[in-house]
Amino acid sequence: MPEHKVIAILGPTGTGKSQLALALAEKFAGEVVNCDSLQVYRYFDIGTAKLPTQDRRGIPHHLIDILDPDQVFSAGEYARLARGVLAEISHRGHVPILAGGTGFYFRALVDGLFPGPSRDQPLRDRLTSREHRRPGSIYRLLRHFDPAAAQRIHPNDFPKLVRALEVCLLTRRAATEMFRHGRDSLQGYSVLKKWINS
Repeated sequence: MPEHKVIAILGPTGTGKSQLALALAEKFAGEVVNCDSLQVYRYFDIGTAKLPTQDRRGIPHHLIDILDPDQVFSAGEYARLARGVLAEISHRGHVPILAGGTGFYFRALVDGLFPGPSRDQPLRDRLTSREHRRPGSIYRLLRHFDPAAAQRIHPNDFPKLVRALEVCLLTRRAATEMFRHGRDSLQGYSVLKKWINS
């Protein structure tokens, strides 16, 4: 099966990713695919350096302004949507150009995520309540159930702590063990990655 080409322009906000993506899109008949966890949300324009519509030079942009600020959106959901967009762009004979600063979204898309359980909001609510009553208890629980994950996650990174603990409690296995059991990586694409620092 022939591989399609994908160009990825990654790096922090304000480093010129959008301008480089536009230049490459013009040169290679490309379409830009957002790879930023905040630009998927409507109304977050200034702090995210979201390129205004009038500055996009008529080049199609995808996965920008697709959610309201109160909607929950995961890296797994991003990967599923982005893979569909990549397929559509490639089917048109164009080159997808990923542009953004969220490395986790990029890794979820290209490397895939482990086949973990879906979000369990009642469990998350209980864990959040527990943390409010006993600060630091979520980190201590994770250290008990999955010491390797606790070493990699900062004690103050509450969303990641909750997700790792959620996986442990729902699967009765360590999240790090689940992660080792394979991921659903992007197939049929050759990815050229460029990291921009400044």
